[in-house]
Amino acid sequence: MRLAIVVGHNARAQGAVRRDTGETEFGWNSRLAAQIEDAAAAYPGVYVKVFFRHDVGGYSREIADVYQRSDAWGADASAELHFNSAGSTLATGTETLTSGTKASVRFAEAVQDEMLDALGLRDRGEKYVPPTGRGGKSLHFGRAPAILVEPYFGSSPNGLAATDEAHEQKALAQAILRGFVLAFA
Repeated sequence: MRLAIVVGHNARAQGAVRRDTGETEFGWNSRLAAQIEDAAAAYPGVYVKVFFRHDVGGYSREIADVYQRSDAWGADASAELHFNSAGSTLATGTETLTSGTKASVRFAEAVQDEMLDALGLRDRGEKYVPPTGRGGKSLHFGRAPAILVEPYFGSSPNGLAATDEAHEQKALAQAILRGFVLAFA
């Protein structure tokens, strides 16, 4: 089984920023992606490859490029890593976005449950995103069933407290990988 991990955003446009450390989505999730890849060693027959989005001339081209590379690798599923942010520090919780296909929904539900157990944050649920919605291109472009994870808010004290320690980040990495195994085993 092959899981493509796509790091959200890119080196030029790095996404939201954690209020506690100033680290961006791109930086924080690059580290999380490596932890997911490392954790796969404990699962015989499970292979994880990390894919980075490159600025290749616009958002649509960037998404097309990364998911074409994921498809060429033969991914059975893909998970794109992000974290939320909001103007209010009261916004908190964990959510997983899905393309709505049966396999994507099953994957989203499994990963959402595992992330909730790992982080202990409010359940914002699994949400269907159409191709034209925010994050929709990532969910609908590739061949493989796709999800987009938003495990916490980088603007929330609750989200930051649940993800600021190395063991918490490792637990999140393992949760995403376990969700994949549960959904596709």
